Parts: sequence; structure tokens; C-alpha cells
Amino acid sequence: MRASLVFFAALLLAGASADSTRNSSPAAVTAPLEEQLGQTFVVGIPGQTLDQETESLLRQIRPGGIVLYRRNFASPAQLEELIGRMQALALETTRQPYLIMIDEEPGGATRLGLFGNVFAFGEPDWIQIERDISVLEKLGINVELAPVADYPFNRNSFIRSRVPAHSVQALTAFNQRFIELLARHGISATLKHFPGMGAFRTDPHHELPAGRVSTGGLDESLRIFQDGITAGAGLVMTGHAVYTNVDPGRPATLSSRIVTGILRRQMKFQGLIITDDLSEMPFLEGTKMNLDQATCEALRAGHNMVLFSHKLHATKAVLDQVLTAAQSDPRLRSLISKDYARIVAFKKNRRGPKPASAAIFGNGF
Repeated sequence: MRASLVFFAALLLAGASADSTRNSSPAAVTAPLEEQLGQTFVVGIPGQTLDQETESLLRQIRPGGIVLYRRNFASPAQLEELIGRMQALALETTRQPYLIMIDEEPGGATRLGLFGNVFAFGEPDWIQIERDISVLEKLGINVELAPVADYPFNRNSFIRSRVPAHSVQALTAFNQRFIELLARHGISATLKHFPGMGAFRTDPHHELPAGRVSTGGLDESLRIFQDGITAGAGLVMTGHAVYTNVDPGRPATLSSRIVTGILRRQMKFQGLIITDDLSEMPFLEGTKMNLDQATCEALRAGHNMVLFSHKLHATKAVLDQVLTAAQSDPRLRSLISKDYARIVAFKKNRRGPKPASAAIFGNGF
């Protein structure tokens, strides 16, 4: 499929509802609405142990996934124990395991210090990369929030320092092999940040990027994501940016034209679509929405999961408000039920990681 056709067909479908793209999800849903909604949430926890307060909030939210940060890590043994306790809690409360997620980008963001110096000699050190992937596997991490698929077409792009390649071809080749190695170790890859942030200088952690992205540039960016999808990436994360020539009024986070029109309908992506962090990034600039309204809009746009990396108490409040909205909105209830079915099917079909073993840890990790 040529990316230009993907792009222009998506514009023609801009007004289409997200509902029809989810009809292929399993239909039988018997869990209560609050449990279905909980599965669409991925949350961060504050510390290195599952303390009473955190456990209580997780029991109430019943999230589909947990995202880990440096604040959660003291040692391999501690992190292994924490993940094990959380998975036991997940099975007790929802009968579904958590997706345990982490940002560990070769050449970019890191939480555990893995993939360090894997480009020290220019070419990727695939022996070290696979060794570090095996560490993630044995810890119990089953979703890698990588690889980055944002090629910096603008050489001044904020994302440039996180991209481990100096050409589109090299990035595509790296991502394909990285995704395949993750899959070999039972870890689902996440392509990010759709439909590509490489045209923007502004870092969305500080300010919402917005601008016109050329048709050729967007087409090339979509090809990178399409290649990653073909390689087997199980998730795609959208980016907080406004593509003014695609959807001038909304960032990709809230745009059904981008999430449903391009990614789901035109690119035929069948995995899970997740937002970037909603809890501490300024993606609502100019939207006149509060966070719970934006969460509803992200789900309506076509996301299956919404990410709240920080502020677990505040996340619970958002979930309560979204639940109230869904109880009076049949369409939103229907979307949540379809998201729940897709998430449960994803968890059932993926190959789980092997039990952890302390024997893999060494050299200070």
C-alpha cells in the first residue's frame, strides 16, 4: 500500500465514526462496566513496593497495565518481586494479567540503564541488545514502549537525540530487527509516536507542537510505522501534536481522523493503540477540555488504552468521572466494551514471559 494513498484516503474518511472499526473485536463481554473501563487504563505507581495505599487504588482502578519508571527500581530482585506481587493482584482482581510496560529505548529514554552504548561503534551491538532484552523478559516486563519510529526529518527536531539511525532505511531496518527480537523473548513492541513527531522542534513534554507537515513528509513517516507494523509490533502509541493539515483542531491524541482514519482503517493495524502520557503533558492547550473529558475523547478517537504515568490518586478520580460519563453515553459504553474485548484477546494471544531468574543479573544491574 502506498503511504500517499493511505494519507489521502484517511482525509476522505475524516468524518467516519470509530465504531465500525472495532466490530471485529470479540463480542462476548460479561464484566461490569467499571471493570471494562479499568482495563483501558495503564497507570504508574509511586514507589518500589506495593504498599497498602497503592494496592487499594489498584484494586479500585483495576487497570489493564502498569508502566514502570526509575522510581520503581532499587534492584533486580526488588523489581522482580514487585512485578510478581502486582501480577498476583491483577489475577485476583480481574482474572487478567497486567501488561507490564517500560520505556527502555536503545539510544534514547531509559529507566533501568539497559541498552547503554549499544551504538558505541556506529552499528548496533545486537549481542548486547538481545542480552538486555532477555533481562526485561526475565524481570517480567511484557511490553516495551519502544522502538521510536519518529524519524527527524527536521534536523532540529526534539526527537533527534532519541533516534538510533541516520537514515530512514537504517531506522526501518533497526526497528524491524528490534521488534523481532522482542517477540522472540515474549515482549510486545510499541511503535511511537504516531503518526511521527520528527517534523516538530517543540518537545511535547513542555509545549504542544503544532504545524503543517508536508504530504511527502507524512507519507514517509507512515511508511516507517507501516514497516514496524508488518514486523509485528503489537502496540502503537500516538503523539501529542497537532497536524494542522490533517486535523487542525485536535492533537493526534484526540483525533479520530488520525487514530481511526489512518492507523486503524487505512493502515489496517489490528493491535492495541495507546495514548502517550495524559497525566503530566500539556496536550490540552487550546482544547478547552478538562482531563476526564479528554480521556473520553481519546477513547472515542480510537485508542484502546489511555496512559496515566503519574498521580495515581488523580487517575482514580479521572476514571470515576469517565465511568459516570459512560453510564449516560451508550456510544462510549459500546466503545469501552469493544476496547475491553480487544485488550483481553490481546493478553490471551500474546506469549507470556518466562519466570525470572537471578542468574541473569550481573555487572552492576
